[in-house]
Amino acid sequence: MAWMIQPAIVALGGPPNTRFVGISHPIRLDPRSLEAIETDLRTAHRQGARAVWLAGGEPLMRQDLHKILRSCLDRRLVPAILTNGRMLVYAKIRQLIDRAKVGALRIELHGPRDVHDRLVGVAGAFDQTVEGLRALLIDASRSLHIEVACTVLAENLPSLTQWVDEIATLPRRIPLTFRFVAPLILEDSAQWPRSEQVIEHLGDALRNAQRSGADLATAWEGFAPCLLSDHASSRDDSLRQHALVLGPREATAPFPLEDADCRTFPLPCQDCIHQPTCPGAPHNLLVFEGESGLRPTRSLRANSFNFELVQSIHPFHLQPGACTAQTIKARTTPARTVFLVDDSNASLYESPTSDFTDSEIAYVKDEVEQVYIDIEPGASLTDFIHGVKRTRFDPVCASCPDRPRCGGAMRIDPSPPFEREERWLSKEVSRLRGRVLDVGCGDSLYRDQLRTLIESGAIEYHALDPDDTALERLKAEVPGIFHRSEIENFHFEPGYFDYVLVLRSLNHFKDIAKSFEVISTVLRVQGQMVLCDSPPFAMLRTPRQVSYADEHAPVGHEHYRNWTSHQVVEFLKRYPFRVDVHRPVSVHTSNEWILKVMRMTNTGDCGPERS
Repeated sequence: MAWMIQPAIVALGGPPNTRFVGISHPIRLDPRSLEAIETDLRTAHRQGARAVWLAGGEPLMRQDLHKILRSCLDRRLVPAILTNGRMLVYAKIRQLIDRAKVGALRIELHGPRDVHDRLVGVAGAFDQTVEGLRALLIDASRSLHIEVACTVLAENLPSLTQWVDEIATLPRRIPLTFRFVAPLILEDSAQWPRSEQVIEHLGDALRNAQRSGADLATAWEGFAPCLLSDHASSRDDSLRQHALVLGPREATAPFPLEDADCRTFPLPCQDCIHQPTCPGAPHNLLVFEGESGLRPTRSLRANSFNFELVQSIHPFHLQPGACTAQTIKARTTPARTVFLVDDSNASLYESPTSDFTDSEIAYVKDEVEQVYIDIEPGASLTDFIHGVKRTRFDPVCASCPDRPRCGGAMRIDPSPPFEREERWLSKEVSRLRGRVLDVGCGDSLYRDQLRTLIESGAIEYHALDPDDTALERLKAEVPGIFHRSEIENFHFEPGYFDYVLVLRSLNHFKDIAKSFEVISTVLRVQGQMVLCDSPPFAMLRTPRQVSYADEHAPVGHEHYRNWTSHQVVEFLKRYPFRVDVHRPVSVHTSNEWILKVMRMTNTGDCGPERS
């Protein structure tokens, strides 16, 4: 609907339209002049808005409302109104809404009769609002979108299903939407709707509404998406997070408008499969419940995606502003498209992946250039370092005016892609002394060095892996002490080890918090740990190589996360570690990040990170 596209909110000012118990004190403002409002409408139109919500005070009580609505229409703005709904009992108000072609009404109704009246502090408010709503549902044009919005609090949560039942039985000629709104600012923490209650009661209310009729829709906003994952399609934070606000922001109090930094991604979010498309954990939830209020969905995930060969192009001219790429019609977005060029030839690759969003793909390809070409039938875990070549954007692309609309052109970098990182890791392994725990040893790339160190007596080597087959392979080549276990369930003498290796295994830990509790216990004070892993990367492959790689994918190497080194550094602040070396992935490195940390006495001893 047009009123949902590029919305703006214009604050009208005036006294608050309701007193709402439990929500921060409403602010009383003088009504704004018609001239000031018309200036805002011109600004909204100039900035590309298609619709405007009129809010603040009670819009339906303004004597000049008809002029404001006419100004909206004159500027081709679809008007929408936020109201407590009590004025809808008057036929002349309903007629004005129809004549002015109002696109949407959001009517505040916060529970069944007793609950609503108690919350707004007005006896009879529920009956008056419902009477007006009942008339509107019969009289209104079918083009009018009507929402009944309930701010969800601890007090009304248990009665939400009853509230839905009451409203759903109203006779109507047009559809109706139930909107459930998380409070933004509370003066009483006891009113915060706790996560368990949201899951139970709001989940029941949403299901009840969805069963009550095909002309009843649902929407919710402001809650952590993981609490309502079964109702993800009903999430609508568009106004809450993205609206253009004109006029005094405090006058728009009935719309809970989030600041840009209102959502964050604490540790539980980092492991959630929905994190790439989630707006983050609400600030209020973390304040009132902490991280335990979140319910992340942990699941296996891909750590790479393919760009598949679509066609070969000859001749191909790479020239800013006149590139052959602009004559090739790609079937998908620029993020999912790339050209691989060689002299006057080029190959077009496109990514069909559903495991990664366009923004994630664009970051991998355009920001850090972690795109590799498979030079073997299908590079697997054991031959990846030698079976691929790095690709990089041709410098010409940087100056091309068409680059924002183009996937870009890359060339193969002939140098060994992992040489610098592997040289650093190999040197670090050669320095090992004392008791060493190799977590997720699996198919170690450093067998020869480990064997030499073990046989010379420089190290007491403990290999830890849950995969029997991987342990047997390593045991055939390296002497040592072997433990078949996941790190989360590993028990050993506290402070026993001098050194811990976590090489390409961190993203395989099922429970990362438990894993590092174990590591913190078994590593001695001033013991060291080296971590290395890979965030997502892309592969250029032919369809045949894609099939081969899928058929020969290693078993037992599932990824539970795709953390960057920056995420790990932030996570390690919870534990007694000091970061001594930090080598993040960038456009100048391979897809391997490296961290070296020291075990400190406690978290208070951890010094600042050093790059």
